[in-house]
Amino acid sequence: MDRIIKNYIDSFWEKNSFSDSINDSKIFEHFVNYTIIDHRVEDSIDIDDLNIGDEGTIGIDGFALVIDKKLFTDYEALKEYLEMASLSSIFVEVYFTQSKTSSKFDLKEIVLFGRAVADFVSQDRKLIWSNLAKERMKLFDLIFNYSTKFKENPNCYLFYVSLGNYIGDQNQESTKSRIIEDIKRENLFYNIYFEYIDTNSLQNRYKKLGQALQKSIEFEQRITIPKINNVTESYLGIVKAKEILKLISDEESIIPNVFYDNVRDFQGENSVNKEIRDTLSTENKETFVLLNNGITIVTESIKPSRNTFTLTNYQIINGCQTSHVLYNCRELLDDTVYVSLKLVSSTDIDLTSKLIRSTNRQTAINEQDLIAFSEFQRKLEDYYKTYKGSNQLFYERRSKQFISNSVEKSRIIDKATQIKVIGSFVFEKPETSTRFFGTLFKEFKNRLFRSNDKLIVYYTAAFAFFKIQECLKKGIIPSKLKKFKFFILMMLRYELKISNVQFESKQTEKDCEEILKVLNDEIALKNVINKITEKITSITDFDLDSLETSKLKTFGDRCKSFYFPKT
Repeated sequence: MDRIIKNYIDSFWEKNSFSDSINDSKIFEHFVNYTIIDHRVEDSIDIDDLNIGDEGTIGIDGFALVIDKKLFTDYEALKEYLEMASLSSIFVEVYFTQSKTSSKFDLKEIVLFGRAVADFVSQDRKLIWSNLAKERMKLFDLIFNYSTKFKENPNCYLFYVSLGNYIGDQNQESTKSRIIEDIKRENLFYNIYFEYIDTNSLQNRYKKLGQALQKSIEFEQRITIPKINNVTESYLGIVKAKEILKLISDEESIIPNVFYDNVRDFQGENSVNKEIRDTLSTENKETFVLLNNGITIVTESIKPSRNTFTLTNYQIINGCQTSHVLYNCRELLDDTVYVSLKLVSSTDIDLTSKLIRSTNRQTAINEQDLIAFSEFQRKLEDYYKTYKGSNQLFYERRSKQFISNSVEKSRIIDKATQIKVIGSFVFEKPETSTRFFGTLFKEFKNRLFRSNDKLIVYYTAAFAFFKIQECLKKGIIPSKLKKFKFFILMMLRYELKISNVQFESKQTEKDCEEILKVLNDEIALKNVINKITEKITSITDFDLDSLETSKLKTFGDRCKSFYFPKT
């Protein structure tokens, strides 16, 4: 392992606060999975969720099922999402990785990787798989029960990683071709991609993660909009469609996070998008600029140099459909195809929210789409900032807003995690933690994020969850109980004799302060955690080895019975 890769891995290890007991091989697997998958999804991910190489899984280290830029690891959450989806609306990707620290691309290992992937996707599996791998197979099998929801068949990606230099000899390339052909026989995928990643490629991929998104376009046909409060500079004009491609894609595919704040994700081949495609397919494609509403971009900064504009940390807040169709029809684009462009440089969150609402009036906006822009969310983020040192957490209102900072990942609490910890700590429903974010938000939206809520309740629930995660990493909580961490969060409150939590109550505020004192007392916290784990491990009427147990309300009731016995 060269010094540069080792330095990257050391940095990755520190940022993710892995246990000291984790071995170098496992850290490398995590590093590879993170490097390959993280930029493919819009939300923060738990790195452990990508690894299926434990428990004797053969040939595959990492697996990810990504639908519409969301990582799915739970069967019920996936089923909820698929049932809510409309026909021909979802975009599915599956990823497989194999990681080797050796300095060569071993043909036997490559063949084993290919064989394992082919068996994984087969209906007639022959290999012996671990329980974790079988759980992921259930997810994979489930999506094909909803194949009418696909925009197109899923794309499949295979990555074989080694710390050597890939020279692409004939044997390696022919092996890759045979593996792709084997997988094609299942007739499941729209496209199958297989890539060898060597040391240089791995370095370059990791360096890109967390870098500010910066691209340059030629923007000649423009006018400058007069000065506006909270706007650094803004322009109206038209650009060649090819310039938009520079902003929305890299050498691999469309860049997902460019569209995160766009409240309408790509809707597939609907009637409007078909019209866009049809226009580009005719001899009159130059009329596209007149027929299309164009694109609105908000960016942190613009650096103009004559007609070359360099944008930093930009997002397309209107024009998601147009952008995707342009990308899908990129072979049809020439210098006669222009797009209307509204370009705004501003960091004002209120202005961004208003722009999103005003430029997306033709489509209904869901509350959860704009949750990040609410006044309460801004207050909550600022409240988190009041805690320093070992108590510091970071509330992530917007997807991956801290990715470019050297922030310990376990200290980042995103919106989904915040709702899950409140669901367990306050509403006493830890079994809901595996559910899809949209479903959770719908269930709890009228009970949280209200203007008079005490912010300390949200922070305390999140900090307690963070400390439970720390106890798992230190081995204070046995690893087999990881699946019950949200139940432990609920029980922690009971252990501290806090039977009731009211968001607007002054007593609750005092209770939270007392809970935080215990969380910051290492000995006291360990004693509380030990009592909880003793209670859980004493349960014999539920299967503690089954992931399904963590989804049962009856298991939550069983945990409550230690504190509130039936009379």
